[in-house]
Amino acid sequence: MVALRERLSAALGDRYRIETELGRGGMSFVFRAHDVKHDRPVAVKVLRPDLASAEAGAERFLQEIRMVARLTHPHILPLHDSGHRDGLLYYVMPLVGESLRERLRREGRLPAEDAVRIACAVAEALGHAHAQNVLHRDIKPENILFNAGYPMVTDFGVARAIAECCDVVTQAGIAVGTPAYMSPEQASADAELDGRSDLYSLACVLYEMLTGEPPFTASDARSVMARHVLDPAPPVRTLRPDVPAGVAAALARALAKDCAERYATAEEFAAALRAPASVADRLAAPRRRIAVLPLVNTSGDPADEYLSDGITDALIDALAHVAGLEVASRTSVFALKGSGKDVRAIGAHLNVFTMLEGTVRRAGNRLRITVQLTDAGEGRLLWSQRYDREVADVFALEEEIAQATVRTLRSTLLRDLGDVHPPRYTRNVAAYSRYLQGRYFWNRRTAADVQRAIEMFERAIAADPEFALAYTGLADSYALQLDYRSIPVAEGLQRAKAEARRALAIDESLAEAHTSLAWVTFIYDWDWPTAEREFRRAIEIDSRYATAHQWYAWLLVALGRFNESLASGHAAAELDPASVSIRRGLGWLYHVARQSDVGVTHLQRAVAMDPTAEESHRSLALVYLGQFDLVRAEAETREALRLVEHNPASLGLLAHIAARAGHEDEARGLVAELRAMASRGYVSPVALATAYLGLGDVDAVFAELERAYRERRGWLAYLNVEPLFDPVRGDPRFLDLRRRLRLA
Repeated sequence: MVALRERLSAALGDRYRIETELGRGGMSFVFRAHDVKHDRPVAVKVLRPDLASAEAGAERFLQEIRMVARLTHPHILPLHDSGHRDGLLYYVMPLVGESLRERLRREGRLPAEDAVRIACAVAEALGHAHAQNVLHRDIKPENILFNAGYPMVTDFGVARAIAECCDVVTQAGIAVGTPAYMSPEQASADAELDGRSDLYSLACVLYEMLTGEPPFTASDARSVMARHVLDPAPPVRTLRPDVPAGVAAALARALAKDCAERYATAEEFAAALRAPASVADRLAAPRRRIAVLPLVNTSGDPADEYLSDGITDALIDALAHVAGLEVASRTSVFALKGSGKDVRAIGAHLNVFTMLEGTVRRAGNRLRITVQLTDAGEGRLLWSQRYDREVADVFALEEEIAQATVRTLRSTLLRDLGDVHPPRYTRNVAAYSRYLQGRYFWNRRTAADVQRAIEMFERAIAADPEFALAYTGLADSYALQLDYRSIPVAEGLQRAKAEARRALAIDESLAEAHTSLAWVTFIYDWDWPTAEREFRRAIEIDSRYATAHQWYAWLLVALGRFNESLASGHAAAELDPASVSIRRGLGWLYHVARQSDVGVTHLQRAVAMDPTAEESHRSLALVYLGQFDLVRAEAETREALRLVEHNPASLGLLAHIAARAGHEDEARGLVAELRAMASRGYVSPVALATAYLGLGDVDAVFAELERAYRERRGWLAYLNVEPLFDPVRGDPRFLDLRRRLRLA
């Protein structure tokens, strides 16, 4: 519209240089412009001139826009400016990338994981706005834009602003809102809308992302609105059977006609979308899942944190052995430690029906534990109790709490639960206390804490030489220490293997001990059949032990059994969906299986779960490198180095990327830095081999690979499958190394 463009240029020329029309809708026109003052590209949206000519209406419009301008969120496109000039109402936003509508036009429908990721990002934006009493009222693909791949919601509150400006919901036949995405209450012109209306609209958008069309279509807007009010949405899996059951169930609830039957908050909807599909497949018995939230240490002494965490672990273990009851994993619940979230939001996030929570207070040799069992769906208290005991009675106390929990569940929800028979690995309170401290330090995963964990496990064994779990803790600690290079590879892994075997000599039925032995046999001995046998035995003993599935997946991928590996990796993720390590590992498995697009999705999720995890950024960089996206690979590698400076692994990868990008001098400078670090301390041959692979220095690559072989570095286990090795696969030295690793 040339006339409107010229009119807008005349009105705003002192601030914005209007360039080209980007698009138009029923209510507004969008122009690309240049912000003269700040020297930046922007998008200027101008309302149709015939919608509001009265001064009072313009003021109401701008008042609504000013309210929305306060919203600050990573997934909300900010408003730069707004105003009323020459009878034109306008507002100004950053100029970003394409809209979801444009992507849907190009692709038709999206991969399920992409669709869920976008929907969850939009839900986060909605949750932020709803918390400030701001509704969107017009969620649709056109109002979801992408900035460097990240979804951003635009036009918050604009529908309300237009309604205020025009004094009526419709004018000149234009509905405020978009019929294909209107909630039933919005389509019925209900004046009292809340956030659940936006969630319905988001569910319609997700439905379209998954199937290629919104749930209701018709030849005219009025008919579409009537269908929203009257017709049930066709189940999404009838149109796309590969949609995960959990996503389908969450979508069906969000599309409920009665807003009271939908999720109460955007956060709950997002949590339900992220819930593992295997849980949804068991919805016939949804009340069988319980979460034991980390008990809160109220002693006033941070040194007692190990005790509250340890009692939490013991209760999880005790309830996990009750027939007919499913318990959320330790990683899932500890990821929420200190979050302060509403119990109903936590229940939706963990997909559990009941939650056990409480406090632990220690005073000398006395313990006071207060616990309560809550209905996570309604936030209703089912049972609570306070216990005052001696520390020496901790075993009996843990069992008593577990039994009281089961009795309450039997009387209120589940009459067929089995009895509580918690495993007892020691009766020595001192040994148990040291073991709890050891696991507390081990879970913190720093070099100093792992060393303290070793000390505590050794003290536990000194107090009770038959305490099998303490030996598994020692085995895991010696294996983990290698990540920090505190001890030589051979010494650490041989010690880890010996401790795992001691644990098995005491109790052959420990899944943890079989898993520890399997890992060392795999990554150090390169004894593939024995490692597989031990992993299978661990899973046979405890099929819900996520770590066994996770590490077994890595053995399978090393052997080129990609489908089995991915199945095992997904099993681990379903059992422990809050584990960053498992999610990161799943992304890497897809990378090695040459399905990098899926790998990127999982690794981006891992980064979102914990942006401070250096290894997640480095793994994502590796996948981008496999996609020949050197810009993103470098950005992620530099972020890893920002988090952990002077990290040889990241420096080696950065050198590789620099060389591949043609910056050979920079790459050789980084190699020199690695060599200087090696003169002062240990640098893994893996870092140097990675750098030389980028430089194409094949002789140097094999020199480092030989050193890795002598040191028995676990990285060589993936020789047959890691894409980084592709350039040297035909070299006779590579074939010889593969033969010696028994991977031929």
